[in-house]
Amino acid sequence: MSHFCYNRGCQKNYTLTNDPSIDDVACQYHPGLPYFHDAYKIWSCCQKKSHDFSTFLSIPGCTRGAHLGTKPEEPVAPRPSEQETPPKPVVRQELPKPHTPTVERPSIDTPLTTMKLTVATSLQTALDKLTNTPKADGTQKEQTGDDIKPGTPCRHSTCTAQYTTVEQEQATSCRFHPGVPIFHEGMKFWSCCQKKTTDFEAFTNQPGCTEGEHLWRSETPQSTDEDDPQVLKTSCRYDFHQQGSSVVLSIYSKMPRPDQTKVELNAGRLKVDTRFGTDIKTKRFSNEWELYGLIDVNLSTVELLQSKIEIILKKAEPLSWSRLDRPLQLN
Repeated sequence: MSHFCYNRGCQKNYTLTNDPSIDDVACQYHPGLPYFHDAYKIWSCCQKKSHDFSTFLSIPGCTRGAHLGTKPEEPVAPRPSEQETPPKPVVRQELPKPHTPTVERPSIDTPLTTMKLTVATSLQTALDKLTNTPKADGTQKEQTGDDIKPGTPCRHSTCTAQYTTVEQEQATSCRFHPGVPIFHEGMKFWSCCQKKTTDFEAFTNQPGCTEGEHLWRSETPQSTDEDDPQVLKTSCRYDFHQQGSSVVLSIYSKMPRPDQTKVELNAGRLKVDTRFGTDIKTKRFSNEWELYGLIDVNLSTVELLQSKIEIILKKAEPLSWSRLDRPLQLN
């Protein structure tokens, strides 16, 4: 009978053999907990880390042991006794009044201003080293078609399926998240479906919001007439926070190319197109946001760092942003 393993880093289906010498070491997992620091995702048990969320989830476990067939209980915070905690007074809270914009939102057709890019010294140094690095003589062959090896994991986010045969691929569908993970003010959610949680394990086990075919190999490069054929379009993790009268947006595109990055703004709209990567072969990220609040373009800045693009948006009105972009307006 098949069981599901709840150990972190494993989470696969397994069958007991009733042989202790096999069952007691059949699971490869992480006994520690994941935590986040300086854009890194790190396992506390082995300190293995990665900037990329999908790569982090695929890091092999550092410990071997028996599979865990029952879901562990979540730790419950101790409840204070009634004697220690005095009764709280009832406070009536009034709903906040709807925000009335003090600045008129521009039309969607308002021209965009191309922002000046400030390049950090560390980024320029890293790019100079990359340019001077000789190319390797051979290239690794990508798995295609019949070259897919059994056991190859699906590359879609949150899908745990592994390739076995062509018949199995045709018989099963893939449930995944096409968006990127976003971490903001303690909340973890996918940009594609906005289901939020504060618990990391609940976030990683959140079922995909889209159904389609499995992705057993890297997506093939896509190009346009103006693009290099080696450029690969991809999604990119981003988040934001507020600093008084400014909103700071961080796009985690490692080693962005200054000559191939364009940031455009008007009072209510942001458009980003960048190429980045730690190799000669770059990836491309392109996105557009209708901003939650209005900004002052002339006082906003863009800086390219070695690990990210940082865009500081100067608010044009005293408004706290609960999100980066405006929700869809349904008629």
